[in-house]
Amino acid sequence: MNIRKATPDDQLQIAPLVYTAIHEIAYSLTGTSDQEHVLDRLAMWIGQPGNRLSYENIWVAESDATIAGILIAYHGEQTAMLDEPIKAWLRTNGQPDDLDVETEGDVLYIDSVAVDATFGGRGIGTGLIQQAIAHARAMNIPRVTLNVDQTNPAAGRLYERLGFMKEKEIEISGGRFDYMTFTVSENA
Repeated sequence: MNIRKATPDDQLQIAPLVYTAIHEIAYSLTGTSDQEHVLDRLAMWIGQPGNRLSYENIWVAESDATIAGILIAYHGEQTAMLDEPIKAWLRTNGQPDDLDVETEGDVLYIDSVAVDATFGGRGIGTGLIQQAIAHARAMNIPRVTLNVDQTNPAAGRLYERLGFMKEKEIEISGGRFDYMTFTVSENA
């Protein structure tokens, strides 16, 4: 398995994995609930710089030249700036632009993690999360955060095994999530 930064050319392979990871949130970010349109619009955002879903914020795990998994992460202090192009596009297209605040502050926020089902059980998700933690450490970002859907307790247990601790509960796109934190300095 090779982990690398995404490129704009990866957008069509990445979009279905992002959709798998964020479900209902994808509808808010794309202004549609039609799956084909959702995938097209996710690919659009992935291929463009300067937004939360941009290839600039994505690591991919490859196996035999196939993208087996993805992780989207960005600095929490950049959240508003990264959301603005999406909000402006939603407004221009007559859609609500009220995106939920998922994180903030001096953290590396893991927005999404997804592994293609055919590659499950191979440690790809764990490898991607470890890559994000290593990136935070290299950038001197003190904490890594993420939100885990409360309807997915297995994911919550995985993050706990990796050293994340529940900090609070938040609502995103109508769902309940546990906001979890990994303190980089304590886990060097």
